[in-house]
Amino acid sequence: MAIVVLDVGKTNVKLSLVDSGAIRRTLSAPNRALPGPPYPHVDEAAIWSFAMEGLARLAASSRISDIIVVAHGGACAVIDAAGRLALPILDYETPIDDPEYDRVAAPFSETFTPPLTGGGLNLGRQLHWLAKSFPEDFGRGRQILFHPQYWSFRLCGVASSELTYYGCHTGLWRPAAGGFSSFVDRMGWRALFPPLRKAGDILGPVLPEVRAATGLPEDCRVRVGLHDSSASFLRHRLSRPPPFAVASTGTWVVCMAAGADPEMVPADRGCLVNVDALGAPVPCCLFMGGREYAQLTGGLADAAAGGSAAAAAAVIEKGVLLLPPVGDAPGPFAGRQAGGARGAQPGSEAEKAARASLYLALMTDYCFDLLRAKGPVIVEGSLIGNAVFLAALAALRRPEPVLVSSDATGTVSGAARLAGELIPDSPATVPPLDLPIESYRQSWREALPA
Repeated sequence: MAIVVLDVGKTNVKLSLVDSGAIRRTLSAPNRALPGPPYPHVDEAAIWSFAMEGLARLAASSRISDIIVVAHGGACAVIDAAGRLALPILDYETPIDDPEYDRVAAPFSETFTPPLTGGGLNLGRQLHWLAKSFPEDFGRGRQILFHPQYWSFRLCGVASSELTYYGCHTGLWRPAAGGFSSFVDRMGWRALFPPLRKAGDILGPVLPEVRAATGLPEDCRVRVGLHDSSASFLRHRLSRPPPFAVASTGTWVVCMAAGADPEMVPADRGCLVNVDALGAPVPCCLFMGGREYAQLTGGLADAAAGGSAAAAAAVIEKGVLLLPPVGDAPGPFAGRQAGGARGAQPGSEAEKAARASLYLALMTDYCFDLLRAKGPVIVEGSLIGNAVFLAALAALRRPEPVLVSSDATGTVSGAARLAGELIPDSPATVPPLDLPIESYRQSWREALPA
C-alpha cells in the first residue's frame, strides 16, 4: 500500500507517491496565481485539475491507502453552506492596505505574530480585509478552512482545523497558552473555524466523485494535513532531542529553533513562534531566500550549485557584500531601505552565484542568532545541493555542526510519518568553508541597516 502527499507550495504544486520507505514518483506543476477580479487569487481550479489527473496516474500503478496534504502558510478558504468558495482564495502577495487591522489585532506578546507587511501572510489581516472589503460575500461564509484542510475537505467532504496552521503567523492563536487569540473573539469568528484535529487524524474516505475521477480505492483515507514547514520540522522533532535548529529551504528559508525560549523572540525583526505538530511552540525567523537567490543570480545556468569554493574565496577576498533587504518580502530587515551590493562587482558567473550563496548563509546565520538557537543545524530542501551555502553556514555556526539532509523534500518525509511511512534520512556533517569568513561576517553585520 502506498501513500500520496499533495504539496501545495507557493511556486509549485506536487504529488509524491511514497511506498516502502521511499519516494517512488513525483508529479509537479507550476502554481500560478490568477490576476483577478476581484483580486489576485489562487488558481483553485488548476490545482484541483492537477490533483485529479495526477492521482489518476498514480492510482493506475499503485494501490493508494492514504492522502496527506501539506501547504504553504498564508492562505485560507471561506466556504458557504454548500461547501463552495464564498470568495476566491487570496494570493498572500496581494497588497493589503488595512491600517484598521493593526489597531484591532492581538499584540505580539499574545500571538508571537509580527506584522508581515506587504500582503496577506498574516491570515488575521487577510480575513479582516476580506470581511471589510466584501461584506456580503464574506457574510455567506459558514466555515474558514486553512489551506491544507481546504484540499482535504475537497477530497473527503469533512471540514477540520489543525494546530500547525493556526500557529504559523496567523495572529489567530496563542502559541504558548493554546487557544484562540483575542482578535478572533473581537471579530466574533470562533464559530467559523471547524473542530481542531491532529495533523495525522483520519478524516474519512475519499468522496465517490473523487474515486470516479481518479480510480482511487474505496478505502483510500484522507488525513487532516499540515503546514509545509511544520511537516519538514516534524521528522527531526520525532528523531532528536532539543536543542537543535532546522533550516527549511525553498521559496522561503524558514529557520526554526527547537528548544529556544519564545519569550526571547524579538518583536520587531520578522521573527515569530510557530506551533509544531505535537503542540510545542517553535521560535522561527524567515526570509524569502529562494526567490532572492533567483533574483540575485539572474537565472544563471550554474546558480543551483552556488558557485565554487574558488569563486567564494574570490568574493571574500574582494570584500564583495550583498546587503538586505532584497525586495520587499517579510524578513528581519523588512521596511528598511533597500540593501544592494558593496565592493567590486563579481568577476564571473561563478562569483555571482557564490556571492548570492554567501548572502544566504549570512542571512540564515543571522536569523538563528536572533532566535538564540542552539545545537546542531539541519539543512533540508532546495539548498541541499548548494555547496557554498552549506560550507559557509557550517563555518558561521561553529562549533555547532551543520548537517545536510539526504532528502530534498522534507515536507514529504514529515507528512509521510503521519501515515506510518518512515523515509530514512542520515544527515551528513558539512565540512566548514576553509576561508576567513568570520571577518567577512563582521564586515557584513557592520554594514547592515539599523
